[in-house]
Amino acid sequence: MKNKNLRGGLFMVAISCMMAGAAHAEDGLMVAAEVAADERGIVLNMVVSEEIEERNIVGNKITRLIDANSVVPGDLLVYVTTVSNRSQQLAENVAIVNPVPAHTTYLDGSAQGEGAMTSFSVDGAKNFDAVENLIVTDENGESRPATTQDYTHIRWLLSSLPANTEADVLFRTRLD
Repeated sequence: MKNKNLRGGLFMVAISCMMAGAAHAEDGLMVAAEVAADERGIVLNMVVSEEIEERNIVGNKITRLIDANSVVPGDLLVYVTTVSNRSQQLAENVAIVNPVPAHTTYLDGSAQGEGAMTSFSVDGAKNFDAVENLIVTDENGESRPATTQDYTHIRWLLSSLPANTEADVLFRTRLD
């Protein structure tokens, strides 16, 4: 986990997203909630859950989040990061950066965060842009538009976060 204060009070935290999976046990992946904090009183907490569909008593399909203690390839994972401003002052330019975890594929359109500008990286968080502007170079040296399989990181930018408030951002992946 890495905390940095950058120019203009921009706060960026890269949270390692870890998961459990019988199929990937050899990789040492595990479910974890991680917390990061900076000197301004900005605190991040991440929870990873499995998203399942089931039928209720009358046969309607419902979606639930459960503990991601035992996931297998094909399972859907939901990553919710809560950013809290525990200070008595307005925090400006708060950036939350999450890597798309190894052995997963980001689900198109799943990044959410009320009032946040969302952008993506295909180069290990060196550069971020809107989906339609992302270009990758394939193994033959040819450029092509990036797909969700190329995304390495997601960034949400909150222009401000009032004192003593919190906001959630989230995204979904499918375990490869």
